[in-house]
This record gives sequence, structure tokens and C-alpha cells, in this order.
Amino acid sequence: MATRYGSFCPVAKAAEVITGRWTPLILYELMRGSERFSDIQNGVPLMARSLLARRLREMEQDGLILRIRAEGQRGHVYRLTPAGDALRPLIDLLGYWGTDWRVPYIDAEDRNVTHLMWSMRNALLGDGSRGCDMVFHFRFRNVPSRDHKLRQWWMILRDGEVDLCYTDMGFEVDLTIDADLLEFFRVVHGLKSLRQARRAGEVEISGSGDALDYFMERFGIAEPPQPHFATVSDLVPPESVRTTIQAA
Repeated sequence: MATRYGSFCPVAKAAEVITGRWTPLILYELMRGSERFSDIQNGVPLMARSLLARRLREMEQDGLILRIRAEGQRGHVYRLTPAGDALRPLIDLLGYWGTDWRVPYIDAEDRNVTHLMWSMRNALLGDGSRGCDMVFHFRFRNVPSRDHKLRQWWMILRDGEVDLCYTDMGFEVDLTIDADLLEFFRVVHGLKSLRQARRAGEVEISGSGDALDYFMERFGIAEPPQPHFATVSDLVPPESVRTTIQAA
């Protein structure tokens, strides 16, 4: 149940529906294009499935999302209502604030390899990767014990589609990244120099020069490092989402 403040205050009324644990993260995933339960779950991998299902029901009751039967497919999809879509600037402001004031203090307790890889996959979707065929192989060190089976990942780019696997599918690898998980996160998010990390042995990269250039460009890895956050205000919602918003 959402917290009720028993107040006329607009801030209180807004907080009742958007400040529940996990709610902003679910909204963030929906705003980045996730529609199916499994895709949303990948974006919040530490959230129990039962809790995610309950929170989605609550968000539907609060008018933030709609649950719609998927056309021509089994199951349902979740889409933002106009009220939910209007929260994009707020989610971006939370992200900017977190980048400036909280992310610099991440530690071993914040290591989540699944969320990192899913975020990187989303960063590649719809940004000009169509027509690019590459395979990146990631090998992580210092992964939490809960993720001990997820030390290796393969990111497979094929004509605008990005697949993530944690088992070897036998594709030829274009770029191999062997890294300390926490330090790699800092590099990808622009908190640390890739040159420094490579010199310290925290990140080791091998493969073709073209693949390395593509990797650095797509993930915004620069020297000197530039902190960045994947915003949602400027994203154009998928046509299915726009149609839902207009019809709601």
C-alpha cells in the first residue's frame, strides 16, 4: 500500500504515488522502452518478481501505467499513461542529482552486474547501431557471490538488435573486456579515466581497433572522463506508447 500523508499539499499527493521503493526505477525502465514484465524485471534485477507484480498493480491503480493485452502475442504489456509520461523531467532530475551527489560514493554493496549489462544494452538500442555486427565479450572480476554465475557476458549486435547472453553461443568475438566490476562501472559512467584503469590493470581490453572505437563512442567514454546519465526526457516513446498516451 502507498503511504498516505493525509494532506492537501500537492507535494504530499505526488509523493504518495511516486516515492514508494522501486517505483522511480520502474518508471525509468518504462520510459526507456521496456514494456514486458521480463524486460522491466531485467532493469530491476534485485526486485522480487512478486513485489514487482504488486507494485505494477499499484501503479496501475494510481493512474501511472496501463496494463494492455499484447497484440498478436501472449500476455500483457505495460505502458505509461499521460500522468506517468509527464514524470520524465522529474526522473531525469533524480538521475542528474544522483550522478553528482551519490554515484561518486558507490561501493562494493552497489555492485550489480545484471543491471550494468542491461543498462549498456539499452544504451545501444535505437542510437544508430543498425547495420553494425559486433560481439563484445565481458569477463568481470570481484562479482558479488550472488552473481557468481554471471561473471561472463556476451553482447551481440546484429542489425540494430542487441542480445545479451551469459553463455557462449560460439560467435567470433570482436572485443574482449576483462575488468574489475566496480572500476568498469566507474569508467562507463564517466567517473574514471579508461586510460588510468587500463594502466592500473583494472580494465583490460583486447580486439580490433574499430570495435574499440565503436565501444568508446557508443558508451560515451572520453578522456578526460565526463560523468553522464541516460536521460529519458528527450527519448521519443515507441509508437505503441504514444498511441496509448493519446488514447488514455
